Amino acid sequence: MAFREFLMTLAIGSVAGQVCSAQVKVFFGNLHSHTSYSDGSLTPEDAYRHARETAGLDFLAVTEHNHLGRIANEPLLYSGTGSVTLISTANRFNVDSQFVALYGQEFSSISSGNHANVLEVQELIPASEVPNGSWNVLLDDWLPSHLDSQGQPAIVLLNHPATAGSPNVREYGRDDFPTAEAWRTALDARASLINIVNGPSHDSPQPGTPSEREFRRYLNLGFHLAPTADQDNHRVNWGSAADTRTGVLALALTKADILEALRNGRVYATQDRNLRIVSRVQGELMGSRITGAAVPSLGTPVPIEVQLDDDDEPFAIYSIQAFSDTIGGEEAEEAGLPDTLTGNGTVSLEVPYVGGVQYIYLRITQTDDDDETLDLAWTAPVWLEPGGAAPIPGGQSAIALSVDRVGEQATISNTGDAPVNLNKWSLLSVKGIQRFTFGSRVLGPGKTMVVTSGPRARTGAGFLR
Repeated sequence: MAFREFLMTLAIGSVAGQVCSAQVKVFFGNLHSHTSYSDGSLTPEDAYRHARETAGLDFLAVTEHNHLGRIANEPLLYSGTGSVTLISTANRFNVDSQFVALYGQEFSSISSGNHANVLEVQELIPASEVPNGSWNVLLDDWLPSHLDSQGQPAIVLLNHPATAGSPNVREYGRDDFPTAEAWRTALDARASLINIVNGPSHDSPQPGTPSEREFRRYLNLGFHLAPTADQDNHRVNWGSAADTRTGVLALALTKADILEALRNGRVYATQDRNLRIVSRVQGELMGSRITGAAVPSLGTPVPIEVQLDDDDEPFAIYSIQAFSDTIGGEEAEEAGLPDTLTGNGTVSLEVPYVGGVQYIYLRITQTDDDDETLDLAWTAPVWLEPGGAAPIPGGQSAIALSVDRVGEQATISNTGDAPVNLNKWSLLSVKGIQRFTFGSRVLGPGKTMVVTSGPRARTGAGFLR
């Protein structure tokens, strides 16, 4: 879209920043794996090649421990310019429409608050600046000043939550903040994913027990998290250790599209290697937040639609269960009776809106036609939030706009010290009533975005600098 008149204002509005559900495709991968650079096997090159050629994954994230193994003592193995470094290897294997090679690191240890993967940041998290287990330093200080490869806040995946009393007094830094609410606010602003199936990480023959109960506990605390099923590979089996997969709904198989989908929770966890799931609540894709006037009135049935496709099990039988609760509830319960489907197709069901901040997610049970095998899948929730989304904490943000009418450019600057999510902002030309929307872009502190009109106009949501 090009603006011919550049008398502009920035306007907050309900703009169309959502991806049309009819356009999305499903891609499968693994967001948690290791090589000998920390405590795994062989090299990142071996990992990406195995995932692509043997396991048939669409994407793999190699996530070395930041404080453990060779990489802890040789941080340039992560970010150096040599051909064998993690980032350079990922860049070499990353090919649009063929394979997405993600990189990252696993922060903390079990005894210091459990693990989390931080994806696509440009340098190793240094123990000298962020001591092992210092979640408050990571969330409040280091991450805001270290954006990812797309110039956006890094995606954080909470790994394998504890199975007894989760969250415990230390999990994911709960003990590093003065109050539980301060912890919740800081972590919710950074984390978008949580592991629901993990492993087999080392020599176990199968993945661990799904941690759905822990997933629900975090949802009830108010966290906006989408579930993943990852393998935590430490052996030469990246993506082939099990049939578990993280499914991602994205426009295309590119790094930018996969990261955008992960950031926005368009994700599900599945024990079947190729079960494609596209679910919508009130027309919005899994992971969405329905806010303000779009939230239905109390007691109104909320429509849910889920499309299921499995190419190698065309006669599978599905049971689709909706789970729902409000923030602060005891634990999500099944909402209504489960629906069923035989073979590929679409199912519709309803859950009533009960008031307050409510979430809805689906558990899907797949059995084959002789009932001998059973696989589970869990979709990301959709949240109904009548009060709207909370602002990103941790600092002050300020947006400034300058317009060059001769050059036909508008420059949007974040002059504060906190990132600004632009998904509810638009750029409006008063003359001609032309509107430019930014999608799900996040403008980091000190960053600017330029929107160009006229013959030099670019497609997409401007460019960062």
